[in-house]
Amino acid sequence: MKKLALATLLLAAAAAHAQKAVPYVFADDIAAGLRAQPSQNQQAAWQYSRIGRYQAALEAHNKGPVPAPRPLPRTDSLAFAAYRPTDAKDYILKRAQRERIIIINEAHHVPRHRAFTAALLPGLAAQGYRYLAVEDLLEDDSLHWATRRYPVQATGSYVGEPNMANLLRTAQKAGYQLRSYNYGFSREGDWPARQKAREMAQARNIQHILLADPKAKIVIHCGYSHANEQPDPEDHSRWLASYLREYTGLDPFTIDQTVLSEGTSNRYYQPLPVRGSVVLLDAQGHPFGTADEYMSVDAYVYHPRAATVQGRPDWLLADGRQPVAVASKIKVPYPCQVLAYVVGEPAEAVPADVIELANKADKTALVLPPGRYRVVVRSKAGPQQEFELKR
Repeated sequence: MKKLALATLLLAAAAAHAQKAVPYVFADDIAAGLRAQPSQNQQAAWQYSRIGRYQAALEAHNKGPVPAPRPLPRTDSLAFAAYRPTDAKDYILKRAQRERIIIINEAHHVPRHRAFTAALLPGLAAQGYRYLAVEDLLEDDSLHWATRRYPVQATGSYVGEPNMANLLRTAQKAGYQLRSYNYGFSREGDWPARQKAREMAQARNIQHILLADPKAKIVIHCGYSHANEQPDPEDHSRWLASYLREYTGLDPFTIDQTVLSEGTSNRYYQPLPVRGSVVLLDAQGHPFGTADEYMSVDAYVYHPRAATVQGRPDWLLADGRQPVAVASKIKVPYPCQVLAYVVGEPAEAVPADVIELANKADKTALVLPPGRYRVVVRSKAGPQQEFELKR
C-alpha cells in the first residue's frame, strides 16, 4: 500500500502531461509502451482505465494476472468467517448521519472506486453534506466550476477517465460545492519532507472550509493512504486523515476501497457469496478493521470480482446505467475508439463513456444513463464519424 502511494505521487505529473497530449491512447500503443518500459505499469494501467479496459488496467498495474489469494490460516479463517456482510452503501449512509467529515479513498487505476463514491453522494447530500473535496481537482480549474459545471481534461490528471468525470457531474447535480485541496506544498527536500509538507497542506486546505463554514459537512475523495488515520508502523510518517483530525478536532469517518478490491493480493480478499459491495460486521456491528497493517481506517469496503456484461464490468450497471450497443453503427476502420459526449456539453468536455473496439467482431457496449449523446468514433487509421443516440 505504502509503495503504491509513493509511486503514484512520483508518476502523477508525468502521467498528467502525457494525458493532456493524448487523452485516449489506443490499446496496442499502451501495450507497446509497456513492453518498452515495464516500469511504467502504473501509467499503462491509468491509460487502459480511460478507454474502458478494466481488466487490462488491473493486469497492467499488477504486471500480470492477479494471483489467487492464499488460503487463510485456520484461526484467521474462522475469525474472518464470523463477520457478516452488509450492504456497503446502506452502512455508510447510516453511519454518516453522526459524522461531519467522510474520507473515502481510491486506487487511481480502478474506476469502480469512483463509481462507488459517486453512488454515495446523493444520499449524503440529503443528510446535509455540501462540500466534496477531491484530490484530483486542480486548484486553477476548480475556480471555473461555478459557471462551467462540466469536467474538461484540465480539471485534473485523472478526470479524463469517464467515471471520475461522472463523479464530478453527480456531485454538481446533487448540489455539492467542489473543492480542490491538493496544493500549496513544497516539492523541495527528500521524500519524507515532501510527503509531510503535502499531507499537512492538504489538511490545512480542508480546515479552511470549516473555518469559513463551521457547520460544514465534507466528503473527501482521495487516493490510497491519504485516508490512513495512524502513523506508518515502519517510518512513523503521517497522512491527511491524521493531520486533519489534529487540526480540526474532528474524527473523520475513514473508508478504504483499495485493500479488499479486485486486483489486490491481500490475503483477506477471499471469495464471498455477495453480488454487490459490502462492509463486513461482527456480532456487535463493528466493521472488520485488520485487513492491512499499513492502513488504519474505520471501515473497509469489499468489492467482489466483476462479471462481464457486453464487454463491460457489471458494476457499471447501476443507478440507471445500461449497455448501449454501437458496433452495428461503426463505419470507420478498426481499431477505433467510441466517445459518448453528453448533448449540451461542448467538445472539450470529458466524455460520459469511452470504449475501444478492436475489430468487427468486438461487441463491447457503451454504458450510459438515460439521456442524449453525441458519439464520436475515432479510428486509429485516421477517419472519424459522428452520430447521435438517445438512451
